[in-house]
Amino acid sequence: MNTDKKTFFDKISSQKLYRLGFTGLFPNLGLVTGGILLFHGFKRKDLKMKIIGLASVLFTPLFWFLLEHSDLHKKQLVELTKHQLNEVVKELEFYKSKNSQYPDSLGQLKSQNKFFNDQELFNNEFNFKKSKSAKFYYKKTESDYVLKSFGPDLILNTKDDIYPELKIEK
Repeated sequence: MNTDKKTFFDKISSQKLYRLGFTGLFPNLGLVTGGILLFHGFKRKDLKMKIIGLASVLFTPLFWFLLEHSDLHKKQLVELTKHQLNEVVKELEFYKSKNSQYPDSLGQLKSQNKFFNDQELFNNEFNFKKSKSAKFYYKKTESDYVLKSFGPDLILNTKDDIYPELKIEK
């Protein structure tokens, strides 16, 4: 009776497993296949397989790091923030049409729209500096309001602050 049972990967030749290394060029998938190649590289004592596996594993975090710090990603975040600010402007104007005044805080908008997400909203700079997840600065003035968000530098009241593009005629 043969007690040596080969696993699926044990039955595959090293040459075919090397080809699996190409999946390392696909972030996240390469992390898994790279781990498999790295494991089997040690198991088979195959330096080439270890190198391919390690390269595949390291490519995923490198890819995401470079993408997150790219100018394209920053532009997309700015555009998303502008869109969110424009949605808040609509909510503010709707609130004013119902209540004849702007709300004292963005949290009050939730009473008119149960889907309004106020988890990342705040209404004064003090809270802004304390809260890392905060995105918007809102302050009610005499007859209007100030609404903005920090820009890519993550500091409020600098030249890269983001303002809504939507302007309501008053």
